[in-house]
Amino acid sequence: MYRITYLVAASLSLTACASAVGSNPFPTQHAYRNASIVTEPDIYASRAQTAYQALERLRPTFLISQIDLAPLSEREVYLNGIRLGGINELRLIPANSVEEIRFVRAIDGGGSGSGRSAAILVISKAGR
Repeated sequence: MYRITYLVAASLSLTACASAVGSNPFPTQHAYRNASIVTEPDIYASRAQTAYQALERLRPTFLISQIDLAPLSEREVYLNGIRLGGINELRLIPANSVEEIRFVRAIDGGGSGSGRSAAILVISKAGR
């Protein structure tokens, strides 16, 4: 009797897990993830309202100047290649309109890195 009860409980647990997986519209991918990129499924899973909230929850180091070679420079935010301003501009971008957020260090941004600040590149979904 205990075996049957255990088997029924185990099968119900597996069924519950399988149905929970189907509730996410983005399939889980276990492939290598680039630490400098936040993708649409990541943003969706974070339940953030703005791009800033998504970065706070997923990659807070993107928002901290001390992790870069230009610690006194504020991050520059670009939306689809257009410079918006500093990181506070991320608070104005709805998270559900973002396809991807990339972080580019000052040293990688071009030139020698002197006088340049790091950038946060936001790519919106088509038509947004």
